[in-house]
Formats: sequence, C-alpha cells, structure tokens
Amino acid sequence: MAENHDIYFARLILMMERLISDKSVSVYKFTEMFNVDKRTVYRDIKRLSFFPLELRKGIVYLEESYDLVRPDLSTKELLLTELALSAIHNIDESTNKRVHSIRAKLTNPLYFNPYNIKPESFQEMSMDSDTVNKIEDAITKRNLSKVTSNEITSIVQPYKIVAFDGIWYLLAKDIADKKIKTYLVSHIQEFRASTKIFSTDYVDINAILENVHTAWFEDGNSFSVKVKIKKEIAHYFKLKSHLSSQEILKENSDGSIIVTFDVSSDEDVDNLIKSWLPHIEVISPTRFKKRLINELEEYLKVLKNTPSI
Repeated sequence: MAENHDIYFARLILMMERLISDKSVSVYKFTEMFNVDKRTVYRDIKRLSFFPLELRKGIVYLEESYDLVRPDLSTKELLLTELALSAIHNIDESTNKRVHSIRAKLTNPLYFNPYNIKPESFQEMSMDSDTVNKIEDAITKRNLSKVTSNEITSIVQPYKIVAFDGIWYLLAKDIADKKIKTYLVSHIQEFRASTKIFSTDYVDINAILENVHTAWFEDGNSFSVKVKIKKEIAHYFKLKSHLSSQEILKENSDGSIIVTFDVSSDEDVDNLIKSWLPHIEVISPTRFKKRLINELEEYLKVLKNTPSI
C-alpha cells in the first residue's frame, strides 16, 4: 500500500513539474508518461484542483502568470499539505471550516497573483460509470459498437468523448449514413461494443475536431458566413479568433471589419452573432440573414405581448 502511495504521490509531483515547465500538457501525454488510463489522469487533475489549472478539450493548462517557486513551501510540501487536507475534508462542518481556513492561509498571499482565470464549467460525468468505461474501451480498441440514445439504436465507429460548451458527447460515425455525429453521453441508454475492429486510417479525428465548433455540426456540410463587425467591437475580433475558422477579410476606413467563418451548420455561429448584437451584421448567406431577422422579429412580438411584471 505504501509503495502504491509513493507512486501516486510521485506522479502528482511529476505532473506539476511538467506543467510548471510547459504551462500546458495534454491528457493523452500524461497517460503516455505514466502508463495509466485517462480516468486516472482526470482523477489526478481533480486532486490538483487547488492549483490554478484549467482543463479544455483534453489539454491541462497552468496559468501563465503562476510561479510555484516560493521560499515558504516546496512543491512536495504543498502537495503533501493538500493531500492531507483532502483526506479529512467533509468529515463534518467544523472540520470543513478549519480546512477552508488553512487553505485560505496557504493561498493568500502564497498563491496570490493579479490574474483571475475562470475555468470552463463541465457537466458532471462519472469516469467510473459502466457506460463511460465501455465507450473508452471501444474507442481504444476501435471496436464497432451499438449505441442506443433517445430510443434510437445505431451501429457506430466510436472516435472520441468530447465536450462542447461543457457538455459531454460521444463523437462517432454512424455506419448507416456514413456521417460523423454526436451523442449526448448522459442520454446513452445502452452501449455495447462488438469484437469487430474498424480502421481509422482515412479519418483524421483531430483535424475534424479542429473545425467543429458545436455539437450540432453536420458532417460533410460546409459553408461560409460573412459578417460586418462595427468599430465598437472590432478590436475584440482582432485580439482573438472566436472560432478557429475566423478570417478577417477587410478593415474599413470607418473602423469596422469584414469577417468570415467557415461552419457546417447555422448553430455553429448563431449564438456568437446574437451575443454581439447590435454591433454585428450578417452579410451572407442571405438565407441565414433572413432567418436571424425573423427570429428577432418574433422575439420583439413576444415582448410586446407580454405584460409587464
């Protein structure tokens, strides 16, 4: 038991040292480094949650501004302290208050820095559930599988468990129509892997995911949405790409910019555009522009007919 604990503790230290060095490491890289499965890595990350870590799309990030080199406590001392506190956490309310007090003293000013980065909130998903275990094994072994979701059963090639807006989905190819689809993990009623192995030689999943923006993407469908972004918010789109396919085509003399997004469905860009109204205008396609106008008109009708509270 002591030997196992030493291995576990050493793994946590090595994980943090790697993160301090590289600032970001993929979950897959950690599984290779320590010869463990993803569930083990996710548990370890949860154990290290008192550090300013952020998990996004299978990559663990450490705040750029964070520096663990402190004169007060070493990396090993910090980890040992947190593990000890975790062991007695939730015993009772009084203990919880004491644990919180100790952590507060440790983190202020020891861990103080002028940045506050909010991690993405993820849907709770049990890494030990029977369904998740079966999906992971099928993905790893490339087993053709049968999935039943919302009373519909499909034969699929399971590729990845992915998160869109914090919700977990199974990304898989439906054999019937030969299209890649998403299945809500929480809605999967049955998952059964066969012994048949499928080939992924012709499928670059990472390249596909690079251009997938929402769970509503439509495999095999692609079109461009062109928008005019007014000067009031143009700098936000110059500072960062809001979708991986974002491209600035033109900067106008009035400070506005023309931007395009390559998407597979209206939903890929719908919420983005609505969140920046009225400082964004759809230029094309005309179909999308008309749909947006109709939705806004319907919304205004509802507001006008809704009595004030």
